[in-house]
Amino acid sequence: MSHGITNNDSLFSVRTSPWHGLGVVLDEYPKSIDEALEKAGLGWKVAHGDVLVVKRPEWTDDFGTKHPPELIPAKGFKANVRADTGDVLGIVSDEYEVVDNAEAFKFLDALIGSEMHFETAGSLWGGRRVWVLARLPEYVELGGDLSATYVYVANSHDGSMAVTAAVTPIRIVCANTLGAALRQAEHGVSVQRTFRFRHTGNLQAKFAEARQVLGMTINYQAQFKELADRLALQPLSEGTLERGVLRHLWTIDEEMGKVARANRERLIERVLDVFRGRGVAGDTTGNSPGSKWVAFNAIAEHLDYGRRYTSRAN
Repeated sequence: MSHGITNNDSLFSVRTSPWHGLGVVLDEYPKSIDEALEKAGLGWKVAHGDVLVVKRPEWTDDFGTKHPPELIPAKGFKANVRADTGDVLGIVSDEYEVVDNAEAFKFLDALIGSEMHFETAGSLWGGRRVWVLARLPEYVELGGDLSATYVYVANSHDGSMAVTAAVTPIRIVCANTLGAALRQAEHGVSVQRTFRFRHTGNLQAKFAEARQVLGMTINYQAQFKELADRLALQPLSEGTLERGVLRHLWTIDEEMGKVARANRERLIERVLDVFRGRGVAGDTTGNSPGSKWVAFNAIAEHLDYGRRYTSRAN
């Protein structure tokens, strides 16, 4: 069950059917946090319960009467219990602080504001993991191409992961896409896009710090848009891209062996193919062909996916 959705899980998605055809599809965005919680089936809370261990095995007294084992609370540990079903979600330390589902939703509300659009939200593995994903109110046009920016909070109630807040272009609808978003945010460059904090200590202070970090990230999106728009208006010839950029990024010198030189030439040609709109993934030049923006994306596409395409071809 790679999607991670069990009979005790629920989720919603706005207008678009989730992967695997599971969950509720809404025609309109939830108008409030309470409505989003209700539509996602995340209104339940998590309670702490004792973890009982056997103090001694079953024994018989002098009269031959059998006595059952004695159970006592385990020191230093608690059980996270899903209040609506009574299911044990995980065993955690006494220092563990529960972050309820409502707290995660309110965190995003404080970050983005009243115009927040809840795109998806739900639980996985019986409630052991939960997420909420919101889209920034407006699509960002980068070099003439529309791009959505999402902000999410992912959390576990089994102690397996810290509270994670991040900015991502990935629309989360199941365990696969949640994992992809976590990996993408983890390896993001240029700006810190991910904030994690353990379920211990002053959680309100940690939420405040996360808002500051992610607020900086969202501001970065606006700055990146300005750069993309400038690059989209600046033409760049194929020859200038090859001689002035690519052969500086991937130099070819006389000391290299014949095979190494041939590999570099093929690499440069693959990037040029993307720039021409003839890459392995098809025409990805968008609305500003022959520009510095397309050159930037051609190089980024190769760095992100070039090795994967090469391995498939081989």
